[in-house]
Amino acid sequence: MIFKEHKTNIQQILRLIPDNLLSKLALNTKVDYCAKILQGERLFYLLLYAILRSERISQRYLEDVFKTNHFKFLFNYSVDLKVSHSSISEKLSKINLDFFKQSYKAIYERFNQVYSEKEQEQLCLIRVDSSMVAEACTKLQKGMSVGKKKTKEPENLKKQVKYTMAYDGTGICLAELLTEPRYLSEDIAIPQVIDDLIKIDKEHRNLYVFDRGVSSLNSYNKLTE
Repeated sequence: MIFKEHKTNIQQILRLIPDNLLSKLALNTKVDYCAKILQGERLFYLLLYAILRSERISQRYLEDVFKTNHFKFLFNYSVDLKVSHSSISEKLSKINLDFFKQSYKAIYERFNQVYSEKEQEQLCLIRVDSSMVAEACTKLQKGMSVGKKKTKEPENLKKQVKYTMAYDGTGICLAELLTEPRYLSEDIAIPQVIDDLIKIDKEHRNLYVFDRGVSSLNSYNKLTE
């Protein structure tokens, strides 16, 4: 998804990943503890390859991708390596997410080093939006309750979280996982992400685009400041 609209092939993407970066991050975040086949680096490349090849991804699709000779040849893996969708599911449920977060940040910084400002100047349009994601009540310890019904006790309501992200056409500039009820309002969620992004990039020349979820005059005044 990140590079697909620019039709960049996988070899070009791999050039943005410095040698030994993933191995070093895997060591620092300990994602390979007790991992025989699905090590952090392999899982990263599996997800990257699958995202570039398909609009819809499932654990069974990831299993099928891992079986292909093309995938194994591209990343220099043994043809004898096999992994099941249940193993992928278990690994994803337990892996330290800091490994992916640090990997993405390092690769994004690498992108900014490789491409000049002129080459990036067409990427100044930042789309900011939110998505609500609901999970089974046993999975989320903290979250928002949406659409309360009098017949349900608060502890039995399905919890939801909100992902608010800023996308510049190449990658995610900033992402926030929001769990507090006050962030149900886009007047609070979206301005916070924009404000955090501006603090990181003080010399920005970006145009921020968002929908009518942001409607408060007070929110617009804060953004203008």
